[in-house]
Amino acid sequence: GNLIASGGGKNYGSIPSEKMEIKSAVAYQPIALGEDDVKITKGGKMNLNDQILSQLPAELKRYLRFPAEQPINIEHSSGVDSLFCCICPCYALCKMVLVRQGEIGLTWHGDEAKIIGPGRHFLMGCTHSLEGVREISDPVILHGPLKIIRIRVGELGFGIETEHGFPVLLTAGKHVINSPTFKYERTLDLSKSVNQLGNLKLIRVETGCVGYAYRAGKLVILQPGLHVVTPPDRFGSIISTQQQTLNLPQGVHESSDYVPLKIKADVFYRIVDPKKALANIKDVRNQILETAVSTLAGIVRSSTLNEIANSSKVTYAKDSKGGEAKKDQPSAPPFFEHVHDQFINKLHDHMLNDWGIELHNIRIESLKIDDYKLAKDISMQAVQVSQQEAKYRMLQKQAEVIQVEANNRKTQRLKEMEATNMIIRSKAEAEAAAQLKATEAKNMIIKSTAEAEAHAKFLIAQAEAKSTIEKAKAAKQAKELAGEGEAKYAELLSDSKLGTDLAKLRVKADMMTGLKQVAYVPHLPDVLQRTAFTTPLNDPLSDSKK
Repeated sequence: GNLIASGGGKNYGSIPSEKMEIKSAVAYQPIALGEDDVKITKGGKMNLNDQILSQLPAELKRYLRFPAEQPINIEHSSGVDSLFCCICPCYALCKMVLVRQGEIGLTWHGDEAKIIGPGRHFLMGCTHSLEGVREISDPVILHGPLKIIRIRVGELGFGIETEHGFPVLLTAGKHVINSPTFKYERTLDLSKSVNQLGNLKLIRVETGCVGYAYRAGKLVILQPGLHVVTPPDRFGSIISTQQQTLNLPQGVHESSDYVPLKIKADVFYRIVDPKKALANIKDVRNQILETAVSTLAGIVRSSTLNEIANSSKVTYAKDSKGGEAKKDQPSAPPFFEHVHDQFINKLHDHMLNDWGIELHNIRIESLKIDDYKLAKDISMQAVQVSQQEAKYRMLQKQAEVIQVEANNRKTQRLKEMEATNMIIRSKAEAEAAAQLKATEAKNMIIKSTAEAEAHAKFLIAQAEAKSTIEKAKAAKQAKELAGEGEAKYAELLSDSKLGTDLAKLRVKADMMTGLKQVAYVPHLPDVLQRTAFTTPLNDPLSDSKK
């Protein structure tokens, strides 16, 4: 009545007459493993399953069960059954069972669970009956005390040994268990946050979250990883430490001037101290919700409708520089910013210091007046304002169009003037260049003429100089000849008295040259001689006589 592991079904399909012998029973025994013990395969290397098992908490490693390599006791048809079929064919036909390839039959022989392999079987015993046929590849086959369980990689099988109350964790592989006290529960998905192991709980906490449990009545925070919670300890839940959004319900709050306002808002927060939050607040989200709603209502009650309306009002007044004010700069501080600042100032420090919760932001999604008549009047005013703004924008656009057209005409005129100036400049430059060339040519002619005249004058001067030299030489020679003639003449004159007189007369005649009149003063010589201051005139002729 015992079941042992199979060698892979090598005898399936054959009809041997012998029956496989049962070698040993498979009974549950807890495996004692240390915190760092890891199952190693035959090859000596850690496989994927071993990596998964190494992450399990130390409390669960002692409950691991690894698959055993043992054959399965499977009965096949024999010759005795064939002989009995020939003796009593009708009864044999009623007790015949056909098991196809890839299947096994589950039978009961009295109170003994049996497994029959593929083939045609005759259950000749009166107490031998077929319970069912199962695929040999089914992940779980349960037949009385016999269990054939196949666990895939990344999963763990979970069962309970009811005799001792210990859990049993089946690792990846095929497990064959023959125990009436072993109860297989289910396959565990290790990617789930919580796996129930009987009274135990396997908790998976991921990054960005923390779990909490109560051990000996004290709150304990479970950091990211795998944890086991065993009674009498109690597991609470898993909470997120990331930023969360809490949608506040749409509510109606009255302003300070009793105008009902319908507001829809969202609050952003993050749990930074889970232990403080859980120790002081029973329901974190509900507490934040109620506190945020009441604070928002108080802020609205302290504001008037005019302040709220001005939050979206756009002014078109001129700024100090004469330009138009920007549309994103309201005439009053925006109401949404006012709500944000007031909300953060009132709750941020309180929630952080007392609850361990950091308040990040509040976002107002919608803000409406809940009074239909008042809302309609304001809407009509808003329509009029919008029409005026549209008219203003249209006039502004028209002014911009006129300005652009004037700028375009100005630009075109400037371009035309620049083109005209360029043409005039080009003509002037051309004329100046032509005049310069003509002047240069004229200067060349003048220079050539001047050089020719200078050369001619030089030649004339050179000729005149030579002529003057020749004239001077001729005059010199003439004077020399005249002097010689005069000397000879004087010599000849000096030789006779007549020559002397002629010479005196000639001198006097020379002295009288150029005179037009001559006056004779008879007594002048005597007067001149008697004058003390008068130097007597000497007669050159008398001097020459002396």
